[in-house]
Amino acid sequence: MKAYETQLKFSDKVGHAVVVEFGKPYRLVFWSKAQYVGCWDLGGNVWFTPEWLETNSPEDLHCYEPIMDKQLRYCRVKILESGPARAKICWHYACNNMRYEIFNGNTTADEYYTVYPDGIAVRKLVAWPGNESDFGGNPNFWQVLEYILVNGKGTTPKDVLRTDECFTLQNEKGDKISFGWPLPTGNEGALCALYPQIKEWNLYIGRLHLKDRPDPFCMFVKDKRLFPYRPCVRCQGDHPYFGLFKGDANTFKHWPATDMENFILGVDAGEDVGKVVTHTSFICCNYTSIPADRPPRPCTWLFLTGATEEGDAFLIDLIQSWYNPAEVSTGYENKKSEGSYESVLYEGYAFSERAYQFRKMEGNKVSFIMRPKVDVINPVIRVIGWARPSVSVFLDGNPLNTESFQAQLEGNDLLVWINKRVSKETRIELIELE
Repeated sequence: MKAYETQLKFSDKVGHAVVVEFGKPYRLVFWSKAQYVGCWDLGGNVWFTPEWLETNSPEDLHCYEPIMDKQLRYCRVKILESGPARAKICWHYACNNMRYEIFNGNTTADEYYTVYPDGIAVRKLVAWPGNESDFGGNPNFWQVLEYILVNGKGTTPKDVLRTDECFTLQNEKGDKISFGWPLPTGNEGALCALYPQIKEWNLYIGRLHLKDRPDPFCMFVKDKRLFPYRPCVRCQGDHPYFGLFKGDANTFKHWPATDMENFILGVDAGEDVGKVVTHTSFICCNYTSIPADRPPRPCTWLFLTGATEEGDAFLIDLIQSWYNPAEVSTGYENKKSEGSYESVLYEGYAFSERAYQFRKMEGNKVSFIMRPKVDVINPVIRVIGWARPSVSVFLDGNPLNTESFQAQLEGNDLLVWINKRVSKETRIELIELE
């Protein structure tokens, strides 16, 4: 896999982009004509994004969000890592209105996409709510997720979506809410008003169902350490607020691939659907919809996102693997004597990187036992204190061939991605090669 900069053409528009490829029929792109929003390019002029940080003011009707930054005054993108084991991209932006005024003076966000060869990324959203001025007043809400389909010129939602089942939201038990196209109409936008059972769910797996291409998804766990939220304002239940877009009037042309700056809120694509680039919204999710409430500065949310041709059970297994890391022992636990150091320290599991972290103090080997609580899908190992990029990997004493893992060196950190599902107690060994 690799991350690189290029000039990208999409629907007759050309602009600078950072692209991440990993040998799948889809890729991750950050394109200047889309204000560098992280988007999954699914092929055939169809993209998907899990959105960005957005807020709104009681002082005006503007949305304060990065897609209003048509001139790229604040948006920028940077490749932090690129190698065979993973890529990491940072996208920085401000929450500004169409006049390029930033909410509360300095509301910004940093998003980190850590992508692995299986085509799955951890999206880490770090929000910095403004504290520099009172411009915009107190916020109406803070949005951190929206399932958005990007329809390139010449495509329409009806062309791309499965009309019998275009979007599903499910939990860890496989309980599912399903929508056909067009989305249902009605007066109630709060999802829990229609489906009160979601307040009892422990995780949320959102998936678009597309024709003839992989299905994009974004999912998160209802754990305030990983996904902060305030109780729902609609039902006061212990769950983040979800809003459902309605009917087929949820397709807009003010983003992406347009320089349009003379509008308020959004622009309904109407009869221009298929003639210009449009985006279609399905469900949004807020940190809070409580008036005047705001996240702390900073505040972080974590998501798993990507695309898949697998069934729903795979996505349940994947998020359970991420959220329930295996127990790990190196054999050096509680054996430190006065003035000495263990040769290997297990430092814990990084949810934001999907990685088991170790520190190598001496020697040329890291060895540990992994005891899964659930299947560990494609484990990632990070070792601090590694000298050379070459490594051999053994599972229960059996060497893995070079097609079964990928490795790279970032400074003195070794990163290893293993293309295996670990279902039972397993000894994993990494040996540094001369």
